[in-house]
Amino acid sequence: MKTEMRERLTVEHLAIDCIDVREFSRNGHLKDRTVTLRSLRWPKIARLRADRYVIKVNLRNMVTPQYFHVTWTECFFGNARPWIFCPHCRKRVARVFLGMGGYFCRSCLGNPPYESQLRNTKARDYLQAYRLRERLGGSRPLDPIPSRPYRMWQRTYARICAEIERLEEPLRGTRLVKRAPLLIRPLAY
Repeated sequence: MKTEMRERLTVEHLAIDCIDVREFSRNGHLKDRTVTLRSLRWPKIARLRADRYVIKVNLRNMVTPQYFHVTWTECFFGNARPWIFCPHCRKRVARVFLGMGGYFCRSCLGNPPYESQLRNTKARDYLQAYRLRERLGGSRPLDPIPSRPYRMWQRTYARICAEIERLEEPLRGTRLVKRAPLLIRPLAY
């Protein structure tokens, strides 16, 4: 009889469909002018309008739009960091996730755990090694480490390789490595 793993809601699962105000700022959508985005990577959003202080989201199959007020925090070297207010609890957050018929902050969605919080020590080490290998171009843990990616510093590559070897040494010969493809979900954020 085959035992199935129960799927539990995690932040990584919610991050597949989230609005990150830092991403909007990096792409230049939070300038003084209003930007309308129609071809989006979010499947539930019909249209999104953003300017410096408000983000307006029109969801598919919903009549009323959802508004997110944007506030800015001054940084030490002359730039500013954007934040959005959750429309439900008015908490200042960087990301809002899809749930409950709209986009809300993590605490309004029941404060789901991070994937690493649901794992034991060896599984967390495996997950960390997997994500470090993903930074190098991806390979299965305990396989040979991939070559250094283009434009990565040699010092950074050496540090990542040493960390991967340190994390994978206690994992050799464990059952965790055999069941690994079922345990790891690709990163989405």
